[in-house]
Amino acid sequence: MVSILLSLSIAVLAGLLMTRVFKPLKLPSVTAYLIAGVLIGPYCLGRLGIPGLGFTSMDSVDELSLISDVALGFIAFSIGNEFRLSQLKRPESRPLS
Repeated sequence: MVSILLSLSIAVLAGLLMTRVFKPLKLPSVTAYLIAGVLIGPYCLGRLGIPGLGFTSMDSVDELSLISDVALGFIAFSIGNEFRLSQLKRPESRPLS
């Protein structure tokens, strides 16, 4: 239980830190969240096999499917926050038909 809480806290901290890194680059927060997720996932930091530092296996990721679904919901809301209706109405931003 402690390693799950530690992994979750590292995930939240990684997401927050990545948004700080990406803000000067004028990239959306969603990009930072996705890169943080890849870094702490079982294929980057999880390969090190250190308990509590990232997710060490896909089983540990699957155990947190509810939290993962909620996080995806927040990411979807933040994507929607990036869109501005005034930008979408401009003729130069419309796709070609």
